Amino acid sequence: MAASFRNRAFRYGVIGAFAGLVYALFALVFESRFGAHYEDIHLFLAPVFLGLPAAIIGREENRIRKQALLLDEARKRFSALTHSAIAEREWDVTFHDPSVPNCWEVKNCGSTSCPAYGKEHIRCWLIAGTFCRGEVQGRFAQKLGNCTKCEIYQQTVGLNPINEIGENFNSLMWALREKEDLLSDANAELQKQYDALQQLQKKTKEMADTDVLTGLKNHRHFQQRLQREVSRSRRSGKPLALLMLDLDFFKSVNDEFGHQKGDTVLACLGRLLLQAIRDCDYAARYGGEEFMIIMTDTAGQAAYEAAERLRLELQQVAEDTGLPSAYVGASFGVADMPDCATDAASLIAAADAALLFAKRKGRNRVAYFRDLSETELNENDIRRLNSRLEGASLQTLRALAEAVDSSDDYPGYNVDHIRWVAGKMAHRLGMDDEQADALTLATKLHDIGKVGVPGSVLRKKEKLSPAELSMVKKHPEIGKKILEEAEQFHELISAILYHHERWDGNGYPDRLKGKEIPLMARIVGIIDAYRAMLSDRPYRKALSVTQAVEELERGSGTQFDPALVKIFVELVRKDLQENLRQAG
Repeated sequence: MAASFRNRAFRYGVIGAFAGLVYALFALVFESRFGAHYEDIHLFLAPVFLGLPAAIIGREENRIRKQALLLDEARKRFSALTHSAIAEREWDVTFHDPSVPNCWEVKNCGSTSCPAYGKEHIRCWLIAGTFCRGEVQGRFAQKLGNCTKCEIYQQTVGLNPINEIGENFNSLMWALREKEDLLSDANAELQKQYDALQQLQKKTKEMADTDVLTGLKNHRHFQQRLQREVSRSRRSGKPLALLMLDLDFFKSVNDEFGHQKGDTVLACLGRLLLQAIRDCDYAARYGGEEFMIIMTDTAGQAAYEAAERLRLELQQVAEDTGLPSAYVGASFGVADMPDCATDAASLIAAADAALLFAKRKGRNRVAYFRDLSETELNENDIRRLNSRLEGASLQTLRALAEAVDSSDDYPGYNVDHIRWVAGKMAHRLGMDDEQADALTLATKLHDIGKVGVPGSVLRKKEKLSPAELSMVKKHPEIGKKILEEAEQFHELISAILYHHERWDGNGYPDRLKGKEIPLMARIVGIIDAYRAMLSDRPYRKALSVTQAVEELERGSGTQFDPALVKIFVELVRKDLQENLRQAG
């Protein structure tokens, strides 16, 4: 701008100097030829020669003022358009000029397929894919350079800098809009591909978590779901039940009707489970013909009843598959938290063990883990139970021991009393906390082997036959077998195995004598005898606490360790006196 003003001043100076020179020459010629006085010449000629430059300067000033007004108007229009484009991301704005020529008229073009043909005041260089002399032009970003040389572009821009600025602005907006469209299209395509990928991933995950044959979740997904439900049960304090079912005669179906028929049975069972369970419950194929059902906010009795209903509904599978009803049945094992387990592994172990009990009761029935009164296990069953309880928690084994106690008619009122006495004995003998806990646990688990003794024998009111007595005497070894794979209970095995040994060597199973008997087994033997004396037995009525204490003292030195009996009796009498004092 400063340079243009300097050029204009120089031009006006040259014009003024040239006018002065012309005036001087003219005055000289006029004076010499006409003999006129110099003052007269100035009087006539000065206004003429001075008015002419003034007219020229005034005209130029008017032109400059008009350009300034146009520039100010253009500035306002550009400001409004730019604000709209930036603030609203509206790239579809143009600096409109109605005097723009139409390319198809100027070039006498007849290309009706051209996007600009027949339209008024359309900038052909801003429309991708237009024609020029029969050739399709490229995208705007590729052809802008050539378009600036076109006569249509030149006529549009002309010599007016405003037009040139306006067309540059339009070109910029078109380029931005074109880039925005490209980005939008690319983003839409990417989103489409992402959605398709998500659907594929979801389908793949669903296939990875689903058993194809039954439509239920598979073993891996079941383990994950059970962990979540166990954690939720712990946080909320609400019960959680697990049902494990196993088809009883599935091998016979495969052998007699073929594996295809067996697959049909599994598929029908899967559909039945999905229809029969609540929306909040969960069913999975655990493996082979074994299935799991997780029931939230459900305790043992309610879960038992649900399993019983489901067992009866299995006849629908027989009808759907065309099999005799005898070939379609299932055994159910039921366990729950917190009564039977404290973690996922123990809950599975308890349900699996209950399933074993259901099988041993005659198949096609439901068994609850804590209800073992009718269970009779053989040697193979003990081995299976051992493997099932390998990952069991302390709570699961305690539940099993309590179930045995209920089968053996031990009263429940003295449990806390026995636990208190065991803890006090541990303290008097100088045991640390870990040993004291082990002793208390041993008093709970020492008769766990009675799970292998028929309930009818344990509850028999008459005197036991030699064969029945032999069954009962095997329970320490059965208990050892049950717990020998449970690593956390190794230190208790000696107490479980030897708690029926006698101080005089006449006990069982190995006829150990005196201090050959492990200390914990000697203590548990005293506590077990004391509990038995407080209970009704087949050969006598329950004794009072005083009578039971006197019996222990009579057996001191023969059946029991005398030093331990002395401590135990002292603690029991002290506890009895305290209870009498509180009662008084």
